[in-house]
Formats: sequence, structure tokens, C-alpha cells
Amino acid sequence: MIKLCIAGKNDIAVNALHHILKHYFNANEVAVVTNKSDNGENSWQKSLKLAAKNANVAEINLQDSYKIPNLIFISLEFDKIIKTESFSSKKLYNIHFSNLPKYKGVFTSIMPILCGESVAGTTLHKINDGIDTGEIIAQNLFKIDINDTARDLYFKYLTYSYELFKENISNIITNNITSYPQDSINSSYFSRKDIDLSNITINFNKTSFEIHNNIRAFIFKEYQLPELNNIKIIESRLTNEFIGYKKFIESKTHFIISGIDGYKILAKKLNVSHFS
Repeated sequence: MIKLCIAGKNDIAVNALHHILKHYFNANEVAVVTNKSDNGENSWQKSLKLAAKNANVAEINLQDSYKIPNLIFISLEFDKIIKTESFSSKKLYNIHFSNLPKYKGVFTSIMPILCGESVAGTTLHKINDGIDTGEIIAQNLFKIDINDTARDLYFKYLTYSYELFKENISNIITNNITSYPQDSINSSYFSRKDIDLSNITINFNKTSFEIHNNIRAFIFKEYQLPELNNIKIIESRLTNEFIGYKKFIESKTHFIISGIDGYKILAKKLNVSHFS
């Protein structure tokens, strides 16, 4: 009898599966639902499909999970919206990569940086019929460093989400959880229509901090990189060095940029091993 199902992708889902099998359930008591993009091969992230196969864990369709009574269903970077009325079980949970109620939806590695946040978080919450709107069970907050890229932030999400999972899974299994509603203040949501990743533009008529954020928010080499003068950028560093207003200088290795307040940004070109 299947007692728990992990739906999702990447390291967070695979690590959670391994933790469950090591500490809580046998393989025949666990199932997975994989994302459409999971081809069963490890790449820069682990494959949940492959991990389940290697562990002799059943892969089922989402529709199959609807019928399982008292199922513990945990969404970890799952690619489908959950309709709670479809499930016989009410034990439906998600870990969302943001400090809810901020940044519901997608682009959670982009929007906090674009908005100049210095703190991010990951949130374990109940699934309801909204998008990332369920009651909060627990959160892990962490620092966004000033030169973190979207990719850096994503890997922090993976680390802190797995810790959040391990800290709370025992209480989820024993149904010993408490939760509280999300606040309406500071609540935000972003859909895939809010950003066109095929047309990333940088407004240089901004402060250096804003320009820096606009560059590093889109640095995620497996998906996209921002471009300056048709050259891909792999890293951005903001300094407190004043170099004059609205500078844009190109060298073989990087761009030197400043905004309306004159502070220096170093934007490193792709395939450059170091700053000169």
C-alpha cells in the first residue's frame, strides 16, 4: 500500500526520496510522480525518474495518486497545479522556493534579486486551490549575498529546502503539524507572462545597484544569460568604488559599468577565467 508520494524534480525531490526510504518507509510504500521534463537521466540536476527506478520505487501518474486514501502527497518543484478536490486524501503539501507570502508562482530565483531583496526563504505549506497560497507550516530564511546570481539563489533554495523537509517530515507523517494563514501584506505573485526570457533588456538609466540586480537576476547558465553588446555575461559584481556617472567601458574580459550614482559594476564575460 502506497503511503507517501513525492511529485517533482531535481535534487530536492531526489534527496527527499532517499531520506524517506532511509528513515521512514519501504520502497513499496512510496511512489513518485515525475515532471514532464524528466527524461530519466542525471544532468546538472539529479533525475527523480532515475532515482525511483534505482530504488525500486513505483512511478505513477498524478491521476493514480488521486485514488489513494490517506496519501501523504508532497510537491517538490512539481510542474502541475494541484486540484485538491481530485484527491481522496487531504494530506497535500508543497515546498515553495520563496519566503511566502512573497513571490508566489514562478521566477523565484529572479524576482527577489530584481527587487533588491537581501533575504529569501523557502516555505513548507499546505496545498489549497490557490497558487502557493496554502497555510504555512514552517520556513527557512537565508541571506541573499550582494553578488549572488539567480543560479546561486536557486542552489541556496535547494539546500535550505532539503533542511526544511528533514526538519518537518516526521511531523507530517505523524500528522502532528500546526499551520497559520498567509498574510495579505507583502503578498506577491508572478506568472510566466511577467518576464520574457527571450528578450532580456537592461535599463542603464538606473542606479548601479539596480543595474547590477538586473544583470545578475538573469544569470543562470543552464537556462539563460544576459548579454551586453551581444556578449553573454556570467557574473556581476557591485562595488562601492565611485567611477563617475553612467560609464560603459568594454575590455577583453569584462565590462565596467556605472549607473546614475556612479558606482562601479564589473560584468564578467562568458568563458573568461578571471577579472583583470
